Amino acid sequence: MAVGTYALTSLANLKAWIGVNDHAFDLQLEAAIDRSTSIVESYLDRNVLSRTYYEWIDANSQRTIAVKHHPIKDIKTIAFGTADAIHLTLDNSDDVLATVENDGLSLKFARVDSSGSSSSSSLAFSTYPTTSQLVTQINAAVTGFTASLTKNAYSYTLHRFGGRGMVEANMNLTHARDNISEYRVEFETGRVHLLSDRFPNYRADDRFTHRFPGTFQGLFIEYTAGYSTVPADVEQVTIEIAAELYRLRLEDTSKNSESLGDYSYSRVSSDEKQNMTLSKLLMYRNLR
Repeated sequence: MAVGTYALTSLANLKAWIGVNDHAFDLQLEAAIDRSTSIVESYLDRNVLSRTYYEWIDANSQRTIAVKHHPIKDIKTIAFGTADAIHLTLDNSDDVLATVENDGLSLKFARVDSSGSSSSSSLAFSTYPTTSQLVTQINAAVTGFTASLTKNAYSYTLHRFGGRGMVEANMNLTHARDNISEYRVEFETGRVHLLSDRFPNYRADDRFTHRFPGTFQGLFIEYTAGYSTVPADVEQVTIEIAAELYRLRLEDTSKNSESLGDYSYSRVSSDEKQNMTLSKLLMYRNLR
């Protein structure tokens, strides 16, 4: 076992902190690092190390929105609006179930034919990044469905939806079409401000002109965000929590106080201690 790709400290650094030199408990220590990383990032309400995100946002007709993770390193595209991209038809009207789903990362097809036989297919956008490629692969490899291209678009900009039935109707897949509107970015905080909408839906004097869309999950942004290296104070908190998790595996955490005659003692609970440790990272917390 090894620590996760985005772990906030290393096995070597944790072992140096707690003074362990052998490898007898490496598995337990690596598990503690992964759990501590999850605890820290849950507290911060964002991921720390840099990675790419495909995010759909409820912009609520605002001019300024904030992405979930920051600092932003780069933005590949911001897109909104709606236009048809793929038209789907069902080959056999006798099917008792035929659905299509877009989870944001892939198109998923499911069928149950008249005899009760089931089949399913999944096409990942990482493999087929354009709608033209998706259409070609649907027609070549997805049984029971036929696709035609309306617009060659970036597959990740296809609007997401759960399993939608096709037995009674054909289907149009739409994408966020406008990625040329002018905007400004506050990279450190992850805020994006729309200056002008290239395709405004209202009169120029309307107060809702030049705003992001008010539709549900109507704004798509693909961006890279996070730190190239873990900030030292974030890593230190991760190490301290991981060390405590490792220590607590052999301790009765239900006993927080004891008394005998005139002698007594009490200690903070493990949860209270963890919260005090996490509070050192308040400046990093996503409180927007």
